[in-house]
Amino acid sequence: MKIGVPVVCLALIGSMLVVAGTRSAAVASPAGDAALAKWTTAWSAVRSYTVTMTAHEVKGNDVQDRVYNLYYLAPSHVRMDIVGGAGKGSQAVWSGGDTVDGHQGGFLRFIHLHLKLTNSLAVSMRGVTIAQATFGGVLDMIKSLKMSSTDATTVGNTTTFTAIVADPTTDGGITKDVVFLASNGLPTAYDQYEGDVNVNHMIYSDTKVNVQLPDSTWNI
Repeated sequence: MKIGVPVVCLALIGSMLVVAGTRSAAVASPAGDAALAKWTTAWSAVRSYTVTMTAHEVKGNDVQDRVYNLYYLAPSHVRMDIVGGAGKGSQAVWSGGDTVDGHQGGFLRFIHLHLKLTNSLAVSMRGVTIAQATFGGVLDMIKSLKMSSTDATTVGNTTTFTAIVADPTTDGGITKDVVFLASNGLPTAYDQYEGDVNVNHMIYSDTKVNVQLPDSTWNI
């Protein structure tokens, strides 16, 4: 992922122009714009990646804890395996479009399913689809929000990007999105809040970028 400094600078400037254009109505800080631009630039250099995702979701009185292994190949191949928690053993593959293929865990693993992307069997408890689960999917969601303000702070190697949602009805009731970015510009964690309650806590670990993924990855 090493890119020459002149290329990085040009890409960063271009990304900031795009970001500024998509959020003209928000009260944006230079630090917030720079963080989002850095993430945009980093994502544009990703051809493939694998990551472990540890998720804690809350919806009303319900709680869902899961651990996923995610595999991504540009532009739109995604595989997710639930390796811990609710639904352990389930697998899904998305190759673009509005459908997903997969199977549930346990004794149902031999029954293969072809479902709408938003089918209740194919999404998390808060309705996150496999297409929205990638770093790029989260980035696109952040950019599409109606935000009242954004900001970012950097401590050590971690930049914390915060977006206050102007209209929570456009973000599933979420009032604040917080993304933690590593020095390479890609997320290490992601939080969503309803008021003061963290309802979606995601930790990304063991991230490997631009790895070789065999064709068998997409066979489940």
